[in-house]
Amino acid sequence: MKPSRGLGLVLAATALAACESSTTTSDEPQTCVALAQEFKVDTTVPKGCYIAAKTPSIGDGATLTLAAGVTIRFESGAGLFVSGNRALIAQGTAAAPILLTGTAKTRGAWNGVRFDGTGSKSSSLSYVTVEYAGATKADTNAAGIKATADSSGVGLNLQHVTVRQSQGYGLYLVGSAKIAQFDHNTFTANALGPVMADVNAVGYLDSTSTYKGNDLDRVMVHTGHLNQHASWAGLDVPYLMDGPTNVDTPWTVAAGATLILSKDAWISVNGDDAALNAVGTEAKPIRFTGATAERGAWDYLVFNGSNHANNRLEWVTIEYGGSTAHDKFGACLRATGDSHGVTVPMVHVAVQKCQGFGATLTGSAALPSFANNSFTGNGLGPMRIGSTAVWQLDTTSTYSGNDKDEVSVDADWIDKTSSWHDLGVPYHLDNNLQVNGKAGKPVVWTIDPGVTLILDAGVWFGIAGDDSGLHAVGTAAKPITFTGATKQAGFWSALRFDTTNNAANVLEYATIEYGGSGVKSNMDKGLVTAHADSHGVTVSVKNCTLRHGAGYGLWLGGSAKTNTDIDTANTFADNALGNVFHE
Repeated sequence: MKPSRGLGLVLAATALAACESSTTTSDEPQTCVALAQEFKVDTTVPKGCYIAAKTPSIGDGATLTLAAGVTIRFESGAGLFVSGNRALIAQGTAAAPILLTGTAKTRGAWNGVRFDGTGSKSSSLSYVTVEYAGATKADTNAAGIKATADSSGVGLNLQHVTVRQSQGYGLYLVGSAKIAQFDHNTFTANALGPVMADVNAVGYLDSTSTYKGNDLDRVMVHTGHLNQHASWAGLDVPYLMDGPTNVDTPWTVAAGATLILSKDAWISVNGDDAALNAVGTEAKPIRFTGATAERGAWDYLVFNGSNHANNRLEWVTIEYGGSTAHDKFGACLRATGDSHGVTVPMVHVAVQKCQGFGATLTGSAALPSFANNSFTGNGLGPMRIGSTAVWQLDTTSTYSGNDKDEVSVDADWIDKTSSWHDLGVPYHLDNNLQVNGKAGKPVVWTIDPGVTLILDAGVWFGIAGDDSGLHAVGTAAKPITFTGATKQAGFWSALRFDTTNNAANVLEYATIEYGGSGVKSNMDKGLVTAHADSHGVTVSVKNCTLRHGAGYGLWLGGSAKTNTDIDTANTFADNALGNVFHE
């Protein structure tokens, strides 16, 4: 007779005797027998009640099967340990579930079920309840069900499994876990929370399962490099990210998901092989938030040189981040890229209550579908953005309600024909800005009515060459304003038109004030200067107010072509050297 069959018969006989000798009702204690301490070969434990005084050993290559209706009560220090090429099959049914519990009805009464390095042989649990396990005395990351491994992985399927009253977590998953089936599970009443999972195992968790009702209702995510199983469901509890996360693959976050970032945590989507697709709905938005509801509670979400087609943020709230502890330009949301660029479509995105800016966007950022976004409640302002990307900001979005209601512009070039729109808040430029038209690629910069541009000390605008133009035409009701960050004559430099005969060069219904340094060169001796050699320069200036200049209101070179009524068609006040200079 084979040992496996003999052991099975012994187990069956003891279980049958227990059942036959019991006349109790379902409300009375069940009569239990001792569970064998060793299973050398494949063995099925038949329906019945057993007591495990110690952790049973499972032989090399053996599979331990628990039949439907099995109950095992574990003494303190005992548990089930499945490692290597061994497996546990516990297939209960809705009518005859399997119960793994403690002899004492207290959290941590036994160790729980642990799978270690079983990647070569999958275990499966269905209609199983694991309770009062997860003793944390010897393992601070204990769980009712725990999967651990090195690169060999763990094969495990969980369906209709309930883990409750664990002293640790309900479930612990290593990053090399291999789970083919995971659905309709329940993790509740566990002290440390429903699940702790490596960032590469989180994607196995599904929305048919329940994770609420624990002492701490959040899925703890052990962060690192996310490179597999990167579709995260919208669960009934948040994910808590315990540190920095590098995203190296396309990552999808489903509607309704909330991700909590701990102190100094950040998420970086790196390069064209990586993406973040976070598309919520109005009823089920996605949320990236801090572990505490205070500005700077975490660092940032950054798209770092990623032009992946799957990048998209829609109906997303990003809040309480943007720490400035290590970066004076801290922001909740960042898009960074050199000439390679970065692409981030954004629709119905709310970036709020950040310690730094709401967003910082590099000049090479592409923002297709940028609409109906909100940047409010942020310490340094709604955003900081490169000048070559400003044209993509739209008027359906909101930029007010911040400590400083200005869009900070990292200024250098205007490199394509485009318009800057009236966003309801000013643009604040920290450096010189030049319209960069070239032969075969003319560039006209249009400034819409109502726009205000605030200039830092010494800043100038350059419009040079025939392929470059500036068209700043406001209205009487919505003039365009060029002003200084400090209301002091000569604080900034000038609007410089230099050898440009571009027909688009028009200033109308604009207020230009507190510039005109008047000391550096002819290019700076007026609020507006038109300078050229024999090639000439063309600019029309009408219905403008030029005031509080340290030099002239207008400085016009000898070859300048302007409207003939330029001296009388404008208003001048308080310009130190006079109203108009004609060379």
